[in-house]
Amino acid sequence: MAAKWLEKYLTMKPEVTKIFEDLEQYREYCASYMLKFDERDLYRSEIYRKFDKQRNWLRRQQQNQ
Repeated sequence: MAAKWLEKYLTMKPEVTKIFEDLEQYREYCASYMLKFDERDLYRSEIYRKFDKQRNWLRRQQQNQ
């Protein structure tokens, strides 16, 4: 019974998973363009907005093909 509880406790919610995936993609973007990376800037900074704009543009390009 404890194993079920522990498994449920350690499972990440989809919202949390999305945050970590976005953070990882943002870190890779900053590293590739040699930009300042700060976890606190996720979803807030101008750098993140540029990253998100580029990511959305790439998604649209892939959908159009």
